[in-house]
Amino acid sequence: MPQPNSPQGVARQVERIVRQLNSLSTMPSVAAGLLNRLSDGGADPATLAETIQSDPALTAKVLALAHQEGVCFTDGPSMDEAVSALSGALLREAVISVKVFDMFDRQEDADAKRPLPRKQMALHSLATGCCAADLAERLLPPEQRPTAYLAGLLHDIGKCALDEVMPKGFARMVEEARTARTSLAQIEQTHLGLDHAVLGKRLAQKWFLPEPVVAAIWLHHCDAQTLAADLPDAPIARIVALADRIARTAGVGHGGSYDTPQDIDEFARLLSLDAEQLAQISGNLAETVRQKSRALGLETPDDAARYCAVIRKTAAGLAEDNRKLAESSNECRLLTAQAKLMGDFLGAIDQNASTLEMAQAFAAAWQTHCQSGLTCVYAVPDPTEPLVELAAIDRRGRIDLKSFQMPEGVPPVPQGIRTQPSIQPVADGAKWLLEQLGSDFDPARMKMAPLAMGDEAVAVLVFEDFSAGRQTSADDSILLSCRLAAAVIALAQAVRRNIELAERFVQVMSTLRQTRAELARRQSLEGLAQMAAGAAHELNNPLAVISGRAQLLLTGENDPDKKQMLRQIQERTEEMSQIVTDLMAFARPNQPNRQAVSVGELIQKAIEKTCKACELKSMEAEIAGANECGSVYVDVHQMTHGLSCILTNALQSYKGDNGPIGIDCAAGADGRTAVIAVRDAGCGMDADTLQKATQPFFSFRPAGRRRGMGLAHAQRFLLLNGGNLALDSEPGKGTTVTVTLPKV
Repeated sequence: MPQPNSPQGVARQVERIVRQLNSLSTMPSVAAGLLNRLSDGGADPATLAETIQSDPALTAKVLALAHQEGVCFTDGPSMDEAVSALSGALLREAVISVKVFDMFDRQEDADAKRPLPRKQMALHSLATGCCAADLAERLLPPEQRPTAYLAGLLHDIGKCALDEVMPKGFARMVEEARTARTSLAQIEQTHLGLDHAVLGKRLAQKWFLPEPVVAAIWLHHCDAQTLAADLPDAPIARIVALADRIARTAGVGHGGSYDTPQDIDEFARLLSLDAEQLAQISGNLAETVRQKSRALGLETPDDAARYCAVIRKTAAGLAEDNRKLAESSNECRLLTAQAKLMGDFLGAIDQNASTLEMAQAFAAAWQTHCQSGLTCVYAVPDPTEPLVELAAIDRRGRIDLKSFQMPEGVPPVPQGIRTQPSIQPVADGAKWLLEQLGSDFDPARMKMAPLAMGDEAVAVLVFEDFSAGRQTSADDSILLSCRLAAAVIALAQAVRRNIELAERFVQVMSTLRQTRAELARRQSLEGLAQMAAGAAHELNNPLAVISGRAQLLLTGENDPDKKQMLRQIQERTEEMSQIVTDLMAFARPNQPNRQAVSVGELIQKAIEKTCKACELKSMEAEIAGANECGSVYVDVHQMTHGLSCILTNALQSYKGDNGPIGIDCAAGADGRTAVIAVRDAGCGMDADTLQKATQPFFSFRPAGRRRGMGLAHAQRFLLLNGGNLALDSEPGKGTTVTVTLPKV
């Protein structure tokens, strides 16, 4: 059964927190400039729209406000039309309601000290929007071009939301992405069970952003072949995906991903763009973003002081507005009767509400209309996903949302209310539920009722009953409310399951590219094995004959020059034979004979093998954490050889051959692996060399010096033994090879 801290539980918890956001944070300079224009009165709508649609937080807020106010766009969503249709007061309230990032941090350039500065995220979003607009100008009809820009600007709102709700965790994931030189989305999937693209999509749906924008936010990490399919809103999603990759390659701002986009040319072919057009779009991007960021005031110093001054000015205006509003309210305030329970419940939810949000809304409506104390609703878990989600509201109106696991052997719906749907006292069989409620309540007053469709309960209502002398079990209208609520919650659960299936489908489609690449690599290795077998058969015998004849002639030759030439013939034939042997060993290694071995013993064997191979008496190596790392389950011979190849490569990075080399050992974050980091301070590698370092026969040394099979053999043996290898290097600063091995 999944625990609350399992990937599934973590994903739900993160989504629940993110969905509570009503807006993202903007930079102080952006908010100050916009409030100044709005406070002056008579501001040009076009200028306001230009400022708003340069900032993701303000753009999302205004689009959500436009939906709320029922703004109808002529063709597609347009910020010009939204600003023109909304009043200045509404826009001002929207800007004030948007949070301001690091407003009161007086440290010198505190934002720049973060692993991923918010200004850099804003510049990356702006660059993606500008690039999407440039692409749309060439590829889309005029009515769709504004939507492409908005989709590009908002493509990373899920990332911004993660930075809002879990800044420290987000910073650690950014650091991990930087260290592993990989995409931030991949790190998010590992730690959270979902990535910022899925979170952004769900947040955009909650805010009722336009469907093409939602699709682009969701799909912008998909590869070209996935987006080549005839999906809804695919043209704009393709453009945003390419724009994101171009912005990352151009280095305008930063989005937290450190992998290099590999499929720009595929997207270009898909969109019928040639190399000249791509170069022109990329070349114009930096200047376009620079002009927009200057207009936004992102380079203005003392942002916080400027924002505070504008807030004081705006507050004075709001005070006057509130005075007038209070006078008007006292004159024309209308008192209305309390709406019925289901009217409040249905009015508090929308089509994108989650099951837990619906449970919370029903608990709140029940507490208000039935005058109950502590009230909670929990959804009956799916048999394949037995994690209970509960929304509780205490006597003071405080909300508690939690997920927990059902006690083993206890049914989620007590038998009494399952067989006879009614409001009954909490039975002994449901005492486990009371243990989950942390608020004050009177156990003797606790009642429960099923929220059932037919014979199936989709949720259970539990509440503290303060009604005096009234039999709530006989109240048909209240039970009808329970049945209607059950129908709504069941529909939400069905919609969620369909959404999750669609998301899993897209994720599977996105991994096809990696699967195809792995298949191609394996086919290449198979071809290499066949070539090596043929080469061994065709070359080894002739080479043996040549070597033997040269040796025979050498024994009977007295001329020193001829003897030297014969020795060279013999040595070269032996080298050629060793090349064929290396190729066969790489392409067709023996299957691993795994056994438990301590990390310290494995490292010591590798050091001894390296010293012997390099003809060294000792190696200058500093080993840390090996004894605390435990044992791994590998083929000792293969892993000794693989680690020796890595150590040899580290030695060869120095002008001398003895180090120093650092070997740091630690348990993996998942607790199931051991991590060995081999560090040298040698010559290091540039990006091109680093990318090819594990390819067979590649070497950055001059031709004839090395065959370049060391790291290739190491990676081959690691993969066979369920391990992995990662490289991190900079020219002149050395190289770190990180080896991951399965623990016993």
